Amino acid sequence: MAIETELKLRVASQVDTDSWLAPLLGEAASRHLKNTYFDTADGLLAGWRMGLRIREVDGQREQTLKLAGNSGSALSARPEYNLPIDGDKPDLHAFPAEVWPQGTDLSALAQALVPVFSTDFARQKTLVASGQVEFCWDQGEVCAGERCLPIRELELEMQGEDLKALFDFASGLLRDGVQCFGLSKAARGNWLAKGQGSLDMDAPVPAVDRQMSNDDVLQQALACAISQWQQAEDAFLLQPGWQALLAISEALQYLRQVLSLFGGLVPRKASSELRQECQWLADQLAQAQAQVRIAKVLGSKGSGFRKLSISDELLEQANARQQALPNLAFFTQLLAGERANRLKLSALKFVALKEWRVKLDASALAELDKPIKWFADTHLAKAFADIKRHLTRGMSLAQYVDQEGRVLRYLTCCRTFAGLYQDGLAMAALELWQDFLFGLEEARRLEGLGQLAGRLDLSDEDEEQLEAWLNRKRQSLVVAMDQSRQLGLDQPIYWP
Repeated sequence: MAIETELKLRVASQVDTDSWLAPLLGEAASRHLKNTYFDTADGLLAGWRMGLRIREVDGQREQTLKLAGNSGSALSARPEYNLPIDGDKPDLHAFPAEVWPQGTDLSALAQALVPVFSTDFARQKTLVASGQVEFCWDQGEVCAGERCLPIRELELEMQGEDLKALFDFASGLLRDGVQCFGLSKAARGNWLAKGQGSLDMDAPVPAVDRQMSNDDVLQQALACAISQWQQAEDAFLLQPGWQALLAISEALQYLRQVLSLFGGLVPRKASSELRQECQWLADQLAQAQAQVRIAKVLGSKGSGFRKLSISDELLEQANARQQALPNLAFFTQLLAGERANRLKLSALKFVALKEWRVKLDASALAELDKPIKWFADTHLAKAFADIKRHLTRGMSLAQYVDQEGRVLRYLTCCRTFAGLYQDGLAMAALELWQDFLFGLEEARRLEGLGQLAGRLDLSDEDEEQLEAWLNRKRQSLVVAMDQSRQLGLDQPIYWP
């Protein structure tokens, strides 16, 4: 068994690679690789997070079984088994018995296997970074039936133990149009085979337990944020849309919140550049949120809104505002830009190398290495007491909006430390506060509607009618948020 640790970079079609890559690849020959991937009709192996293929290179065949590992971001690490094979069907019995889930009937599984998709590409590869990294340039396509996607990507796979060498070499490759990419060829093939449905963009919960140290949980939480970011970005690349951009924003917000949560243990100076660049990208993506809010205004069909005498004028203003905001093509270019990908590479490096630890003295390192439970209990209690003190009865909508930061800090604690507590109470707390966060977003939409109206030359009668309608909407929203707040504050205390 080998552990495959690699970084994937997608290269846009408009990037001229001839003069750029030729000096790096040197005399590396181009080899034709044809792979056929197998699974059952109901996707049993994919459900086990396994990938099974037969690769043919220059007339020689090899079967590969990849197991579940640390994947989801551009930097992945997965165990894999590579074995020679003569035929064109996998030999499952050749792999170690322990790789299969207990009770697996290998003969029945082998009978159920069918070709699901294939990849066909040319590969040039060479060793770089003093032999520490295998550098591959792949061009071709992945196909499931008649549905195909182009392959145009760089892969950097660790051959030695110096992970910093991989990051340093990758940094030299970044330029506009070269983008960190998380989806393997197999993942893209499975997506095609399943009919190009929606991809998972849910916010994952860090896998933590009470045996972990403060440092362990920090790394898990940051890795979780980066994985969510990469998965949402991959979804946007395959199916450009506003929801994927909002999911990237959510991931960046969680990443910044985690750095703030552990700010007493990690020197702020060590993460300052990372936090600043995350804020830059979040500010850019805020324009996607503005597009979504405007789209909701344009889609307004409620009788109350339509009865406004200025509803048509408001819709015209909303349409003009929408046209002035960046479109999806802008965000495609933004995410493929050098600055955004240097940010992602920096985030991956921050987690993988932990170079900031060398700046800590013995006492600070000891704090990092302490068991997580006391840290989690303390911060959950502090964050909950904070919102309980500041979210009081009789608050206005604007006052609720001002408390968003406190609620987010508490929810960051709930999500980060959820695995330390029983009965799913942390996840229940997250769900209880979702309606509250939805209310904050609705409040911003109403504020935006008021701003659009401010651009119109309204009569006193029209202004009075609009303000009365907005006030009714605000009051209704306050009532709903009062209920959400009380439900959230009445939750059982699940930490000591």
